[in-house]
Amino acid sequence: MPPHLSRGRRNAALLLSTTLVASMTTLSTKPAWADPDQAPANPIFLTGPNEGAPNDIAMRYLRAHPADFDVRAADVSDLAVMSSYTSQHNGVTHVNLVQRYKDLDVFGAVSTVNIARDGSVIHVGDSLVSGLAEKASGVASLDAVEAVEAAAEGLDLAEPKNAKVMSRNAGTAQTTVVSGAGISNQPIPAKLGWQQTQDGLRLAWQMVIDDSTDEHLWNAAVDAETGELLNADDWTTHENAEEIASNLGRSVTSTSPQLSPANPGTRNPVQDGSSYRVFNAPKESPNDGSRSLVTNPADGTASPYGWHDTNGTPGAEYTTTQGNNVHAYQDTDNNNAPDLGSSPEGGANLSFDFPADLNEHAQNYQDAATANLFYWNNVIHDVSYLYGFDEASGNFQSNNYGRGGTGGDYVRAEAADGGGTNNANFSTPAADGGTPRMQMYLWPGTQFGDPNQVVVDGVGSFNASWSRFSPAPTAAGLPGHQFVYAGTGCTAAAYPGTLPSGGWISVVDGGTTACSYLQRTQVAQAAGAKALVIAHNAAGTAPVLTGAMTAARVTIPAVAVTQANGAAIKAAIAAGTATGTVRKHPDHPGIRDGDFDAGVILHEYTHGISLRLTGGPGVNCLTGDEQQGEGWSDYVALTMLLDPKFDTADGQRGMGPYVLFQDDRSGGGIRPRPYSRNMEIQPFTYDSIKTGGWLNGTSLAAPHGIGHGWTSVLWDMTWNLIDRHGFNPNIYDPWNSGGNNLALQLVIDGLKMQGCAPGFVTSRNAIIAADAALTGGENACIIWGSFARRGLGYSAVQGTTNRNDNSEAFDTHPSCRGDFVGRAGQPELNTVIAGDAAPMKFKLAANRGLDILASGSPYSRLVDCDTLKTVNPDGPITPRPTPVAARNPGGSHMSVNANGQYNYPWKTDPSWAGTCREFVLTLDNGFQYRSYFKFIAG
Repeated sequence: MPPHLSRGRRNAALLLSTTLVASMTTLSTKPAWADPDQAPANPIFLTGPNEGAPNDIAMRYLRAHPADFDVRAADVSDLAVMSSYTSQHNGVTHVNLVQRYKDLDVFGAVSTVNIARDGSVIHVGDSLVSGLAEKASGVASLDAVEAVEAAAEGLDLAEPKNAKVMSRNAGTAQTTVVSGAGISNQPIPAKLGWQQTQDGLRLAWQMVIDDSTDEHLWNAAVDAETGELLNADDWTTHENAEEIASNLGRSVTSTSPQLSPANPGTRNPVQDGSSYRVFNAPKESPNDGSRSLVTNPADGTASPYGWHDTNGTPGAEYTTTQGNNVHAYQDTDNNNAPDLGSSPEGGANLSFDFPADLNEHAQNYQDAATANLFYWNNVIHDVSYLYGFDEASGNFQSNNYGRGGTGGDYVRAEAADGGGTNNANFSTPAADGGTPRMQMYLWPGTQFGDPNQVVVDGVGSFNASWSRFSPAPTAAGLPGHQFVYAGTGCTAAAYPGTLPSGGWISVVDGGTTACSYLQRTQVAQAAGAKALVIAHNAAGTAPVLTGAMTAARVTIPAVAVTQANGAAIKAAIAAGTATGTVRKHPDHPGIRDGDFDAGVILHEYTHGISLRLTGGPGVNCLTGDEQQGEGWSDYVALTMLLDPKFDTADGQRGMGPYVLFQDDRSGGGIRPRPYSRNMEIQPFTYDSIKTGGWLNGTSLAAPHGIGHGWTSVLWDMTWNLIDRHGFNPNIYDPWNSGGNNLALQLVIDGLKMQGCAPGFVTSRNAIIAADAALTGGENACIIWGSFARRGLGYSAVQGTTNRNDNSEAFDTHPSCRGDFVGRAGQPELNTVIAGDAAPMKFKLAANRGLDILASGSPYSRLVDCDTLKTVNPDGPITPRPTPVAARNPGGSHMSVNANGQYNYPWKTDPSWAGTCREFVLTLDNGFQYRSYFKFIAG
């Protein structure tokens, strides 16, 4: 949320937004679904049908209603179309308009106006700025090169070297491309515009710097007059390293994995003969079963010429793991370029079938892991395409085949990346055509100790580190080889003329002043060594060995030992013949590769989807403490991999259990709590995002912990839609083929509709609007109920996207609720003796049988007797009082008479005396009967 926007302004806008979305399920002042037996009629959107092109309708609407968005007519007098495209499955055109002043964009001031086929305005999401003329100041004293130099200083980068203008446009924005100048892996685009600050709008240069020394893609703005750094957004999304580290030792609630049948896959395969041995959908990782050989998996709609095409004619241009959607390769030296020969070769038959022994370290099956990375990047490309992330909306492809958008932005997927461990990231340029980068890391399992071991017979066993540039030692190790000391080992002269026959192991000194570790390994290999041991030259832990992969990969393992252990090994060699082995440590489970965890791959790719769709291509505007980028990423991964053989609504589902060395999907994963509709397992409610609002008064980390709360809500919604519409194991099928397919479609559509700087309430409204546009609001009450249960009900207030000014509420929409027969209407209290049975009666138009209740219905929940709000008696922290399943007295149960009057006998609890509760009964269509009770002692 831009800092200059007042809380009052944003509250007013959110109230308006809630009212507008509510109106889409309202035909008049009377609730549209007052009758629980009737589905809602076609919703009324913000307007009726309009004539003209969608772009024109969108501009007319904003200019006709400036006060609705708390701006003045002059503030929307100059609007420009940043992007506009139509979603084919629902006919909605998403028009993204940017505010301008004096012919320059106001950075981040975007309105997303969604137009139906008939020209009706469906929903508007905005981050518009008021009072442009009064707030704008500054002159352009700096040129683009000087602005790049100022940005480098402000970002604490190296001083640019020989920065040159590569191109410049003559327009007011002076759009310029500056050379990378040693600080950026790519040329630096720059343009003039207005940057929002606490003190108003300042004329600024905005530029994108692909940091050449670290994993950052900076979107920076510097004052065009003073050179001050005004804003810096990192468009590389990382996992939370501290959170992951704290969860590495988390306990697991284990269930026995079962083999799952292969997902049927696309109904429209491209018959190119390709095959891939992978952990295929819905398998997430080795936890779910063994690899399978998948043939012809490319979808003919999303990838019409297969996964290895780039020119749009039959026949593959690449026989490696490269194609139109992704180039997968290893980048073990972290230079953001493929290691030599690291894109596995499939040959003319496109057969990507590589061995992988999971009992060994991951460096010994990198081709298999890279093929798995290629497969899953293509799978999510194809699946997300079918749900609307296509060329026109800014998807990632080299060749767009004439179907709209800008090509050239295939994903660079870097396997076993040398930039770190225990993590992954995704960099998303805002501009359609800007090439994203996925970096997948190894997970060394340091919680189990060092991964390797050097054994010297008669002397001892010494823990050893690992190498990024070499194969790893095997579990079996080398068979009794003699150790040979070779000094620095930098040249062949370091080795004596006569070397042991039958194989030997080189031991050399550490340090990289004389030569690199890779060079030492290459020299030792050429001399005939079977392995290399680096004796560290300084106190402390032994280093992880790295080196530039500009030559063919070495074939012998290299490890390092500490200075003290190296001295002991060298002393044994000097004392006489020393023999032994280098092996994988017998107590270590093996280094794991994130490229074998589909959940992590899908999570990272979805960062690109959520950034491209929110506000449309051309802007990355997921900002504010409530931004849910991490939530959408977890959600898409879990939903695409959903498998009822492992997953249940009320069971435990972890994110990334494999890379954390957990045994199955029920592992705790990398998030603060695993996902579940059971609120005892996942207790998140909306106020949990507040500082000190999480368990035991802790705070959810932003953005990962807060994002995990958003996933929790969407996970509930998905299972509720599955309860209503059934489960379809094939995620490639249309949105109306299963509740899980529908949920994924609504989430993708909501991203397109929500506009810039969304918070939880804004994104809730967008999903409800998406259902109104897609189904006429058929699922409105199910969706409202799902959000209400987690505190995002009808009366919830977002405030700004600051984490501390929201207010949760647990009520559903007025059109989705009714009163029980014979009970005081909401919000009046009914008085009941605690422990008595309370008959809860409701009337339907006819007897529909007894199988009419939603899962988990009915329930009651503790509320404050004065405010009737769900509050925590122990203070404002999670968990809130969770829903308590209702039970019947004795052997009774719900009954119905011939006229459709139902009676649910509710057995209350004697311990409730002196408290108040809300009783909620939910029908299978989402309609709820609700009533409040005060309990007195008998």
